[in-house]
Amino acid sequence: MQDPDTICVVSSALGEAGIGVIRMSGPKAHSILRTIFQPKRPVDSFASHHLYLGFIMNPETRDMVDEVFAVFMNEPSTYTREAMAEVYSHGGIGPQRKILSLMIQHGSRIAEPGEFTKRAFLNGRIDLAQAESVLDIIQSESDQETGSALRHLTGMLSERIAVVKDHVKQALANTEAMIDFPEEELDIDTQEPVVLLDKARDKLRDLIFSYAEGRAIRNGLEILIVGRSNVGKSSLLNALLMEEKAIVTPLPGTTRDLIEDVLHVKGVKLRIIDTAGLRKPLDEAEEQGIERVKKRIPGADVILWVLDNAEDFLEEDEQIYQKIEGKKIVSAINKSDLPQKLERERIIAKKLTPIDVSALTGSGLEQLREALYEAIIGSGHKSPAILITNIRHRDALVKADEALRQATSCIKQKAPLEFTAFELREALARLGEITGETCTDDILNEIFSKFCIGK
Repeated sequence: MQDPDTICVVSSALGEAGIGVIRMSGPKAHSILRTIFQPKRPVDSFASHHLYLGFIMNPETRDMVDEVFAVFMNEPSTYTREAMAEVYSHGGIGPQRKILSLMIQHGSRIAEPGEFTKRAFLNGRIDLAQAESVLDIIQSESDQETGSALRHLTGMLSERIAVVKDHVKQALANTEAMIDFPEEELDIDTQEPVVLLDKARDKLRDLIFSYAEGRAIRNGLEILIVGRSNVGKSSLLNALLMEEKAIVTPLPGTTRDLIEDVLHVKGVKLRIIDTAGLRKPLDEAEEQGIERVKKRIPGADVILWVLDNAEDFLEEDEQIYQKIEGKKIVSAINKSDLPQKLERERIIAKKLTPIDVSALTGSGLEQLREALYEAIIGSGHKSPAILITNIRHRDALVKADEALRQATSCIKQKAPLEFTAFELREALARLGEITGETCTDDILNEIFSKFCIGK
């Protein structure tokens, strides 16, 4: 694909900065830049991928806009595989807007969200999984999130998918040969497709099972802090986040609504949520806050159950446990800096390992972070090289795996070979959705609409 339009955009964030980046891609990119750029030293011909110092000028008025570096990039050795040009101006809003306006006046248009990356995909420089990883890198907040996205960008996921597809294609070729030449004595092992599909499904399931961890790294998992009033839930939230996120007072029932923030532990994003104390509400506002807590408990990934070291285990504590029983629970005994009154045996009897912490002094917080990580990921866990972080990829893999299961069943039950071939083609189509070979325009538009305009 070669788009006839030339697109332009400011790719750096608008605002005051040292450098602003304005880029163009398309057939007129070089001619437009030559029209508005005047190098400081005479140049007979601009070499590709070289920086030239000069000025952006309005060719009609000869007014100087800014001193810049300019670079011309010849196709196909560019991000989009089209002719590209970039201008590195000063980072003020004024000069960037003037430069962009000149580019538009001389034949370019403003790029749509993600259009540069979309052109890279449509021109075959990257596949769809790699294109999506570009957005993941831009939006990443942790080292693990960035590392996972970079592995996708380098094509590691696409390579895994290609291996699975090779197994399926070989099984399909054998099946179609038996369909096309039913009366010929072909040297084909009729059980070979089953072996190939078992190998393919093993690889698919490894990818599918990695989604739980991938989702944790990309989107964050929900940690719901629960406990009765005045056990120090808000203080513990502030201590974990190392900032005053929640209002803390000695009065019970201060927290009326859910307060949420992100905590990173070993590269995993945890969405930690402070909640209203679970007790008999004293007013309508507190009642609504408590109802919201009860509704969030079933969907939480981990419950952080907070108890008070300086008080006895009360009936309210037992009632709270009954509401969270069956969930993954990390038990924290707050106020460990005060004399102990809480009977730990009551918590241990519930097959929980209580962690002594003090939101005031900070003791035990690192142990608590470790316990939350293990509750999410598991003790001694080693992440696989490739993680599925995208729900679209996961759904396509699940559908491909189901099609392979059906194909295997057809072979074993000696169903008509056409049924087996149909399921194998279905599996290939689902795998093709991940890399973009069988992707619809609607899916493409949805994916690239999430990008920022400059990428």
